[in-house]
Amino acid sequence: MTPKHITLKTTIAAALMATPLAASAVSFKDSSGTIDFSIGGFAKLSAIYSDTDSGPITNTLGRNIYLPSATPVGNGDDQQVLDLTARESRINFKAKTEKDGHKIGMTLEIDFLGTSDGNEVVSNSYAPRLRHFFFTFDNHLFGQTWSTFQDVGALAESVDFLPAPEGIVFIRQAQYRYTAGDLQIGLENPENWIEGNSDRDVGVMPDITANYKIKGDWGHMRINGLVRQLVVDEGTIDETATGYGIGLSGKIKVGSTDDIRFSATYGDGMGRYTGLGLVKDGVLINDKIETVSNIAANASFRHVWNAKSSSNIIYSLSDIDNPDGSPGTLNKSASSLTVNYLYRPIKNVTYGIMLMVADRELENGDDGKMNRVQASAKYAF
Repeated sequence: MTPKHITLKTTIAAALMATPLAASAVSFKDSSGTIDFSIGGFAKLSAIYSDTDSGPITNTLGRNIYLPSATPVGNGDDQQVLDLTARESRINFKAKTEKDGHKIGMTLEIDFLGTSDGNEVVSNSYAPRLRHFFFTFDNHLFGQTWSTFQDVGALAESVDFLPAPEGIVFIRQAQYRYTAGDLQIGLENPENWIEGNSDRDVGVMPDITANYKIKGDWGHMRINGLVRQLVVDEGTIDETATGYGIGLSGKIKVGSTDDIRFSATYGDGMGRYTGLGLVKDGVLINDKIETVSNIAANASFRHVWNAKSSSNIIYSLSDIDNPDGSPGTLNKSASSLTVNYLYRPIKNVTYGIMLMVADRELENGDDGKMNRVQASAKYAF
């Protein structure tokens, strides 16, 4: 091991020992002083009380976060359940530098949601999950992160993991992205979410995504677009179809502290980009791909009470038009209304409480409702 590597390891170790990960951010340079590193994230505890009118929530992830497709429907009994979880907690590692006139950056982030290993009987020892891992070279991005079709800046302030999931574009995946000022264009991983087809990973053309942002002192608005190819190549079936999506999103300031955040997206065959798996890309009917169209929309109003507290009211919906002949078990609609209150006794600590009413309906008419109360405590470092 070279002296340079020893110095770098010693620098990192000293920084980690001098600053506890649960207390503050860690920033340091390599031994040459040319690469900036940082470690951040948050520790979070959530207490989630769910009250459903049509049976229990059988999806584990739907117990940890609001997952629209996990809201029970049908003729089941009322169920109430309380979950305490720290699985949303996350940690990230970043690096950036300049070399030969080029700007280079890297981001790695993990949390513990959505993994199947581990249990709540003894140790709650859940495996980490990859969220982001990408690098940037000047205006180019390579790796896994938010879709270029998604406007993170329009997401409402939330107590839950994600506000208004049925009404937004929300997806992370591997991609190449080019940024030219306020215009971004991406080539993203193709994946099929087609009812009646078991092999989802057969696409040969990348999904094409783009957005254009208009911004000012008043906030921002973004136009978002998607074009993709859907493929079924299974047995004797070899079919393709075209899917697309178009959306408008933004954050508009109201007065000196409040704001309105919104997004409205329409698509035909955009399926998996909205609703956390709520909407299919298409349905295989008579050996043909029939695309599914849907509208995903949400709006929120954020009011700042004072320097330490704020509240949000959030409404979200997804309206799905499945083709004739679709199975009755496919989702037809979902919506939610949320009110929350967040209090920050000091800059990095946030306490929150949320009240939510949600519903889901299937194509066959089965429906169900869920009421949820969630309280959380978070320390961001």
